[in-house]
Amino acid sequence: MRFKAGSRPGGRTVVIGAAVLVWLGALVVGAVPAWQKALRQHREVRQVEAKLDDLDRWSVAGLWLERTLVPRQEAVTPVWDRLFPSERRCEALFLDLARVADESGVTKFELHELRSDEMSAEAPGVADPEPFAALGGYRVRARFEGDFAGVAGSLNRLGRLERAVAVHDLEIKPAKGAVQVDLELDVYVASTSES
Repeated sequence: MRFKAGSRPGGRTVVIGAAVLVWLGALVVGAVPAWQKALRQHREVRQVEAKLDDLDRWSVAGLWLERTLVPRQEAVTPVWDRLFPSERRCEALFLDLARVADESGVTKFELHELRSDEMSAEAPGVADPEPFAALGGYRVRARFEGDFAGVAGSLNRLGRLERAVAVHDLEIKPAKGAVQVDLELDVYVASTSES
């Protein structure tokens, strides 16, 4: 029996099998990265949707809070004025911080307001869309030493200050028989006016 080229009984099956393998290989090589990219994009879309849902809830809460705060303005205003005074009142803040240091038993206490060239980032200042709620601020640096209990007590007492302050930077490192703290605080005021 003679066979013509290309007409062998198993030849067609081999060609079809090779074509199927090439097609599957192309599918795996091309489709798997596309599938992974689609999964990654799907996760990103879900994260953005969750953030938008969260933002929507906060917007609704903000509208509700605004309506409920208006009748309570008489009670809210003194608290706001204490936390966000209209003037910087550096001297009063420095006295409060020195009192915190004394009560905590820390030593080598140094405190000063940072100039703009001493700051690692821009000075604090938050501008709310509402002009009456504009915040300004400044940054102070405190350095001190103490044992672990004194340092922990000092940092704990900062939360009890009757001023709106935020820890911008905190570095704690060991020193001879003590702990050395370098602390930068952002101090907020109701306006950017100087005093």
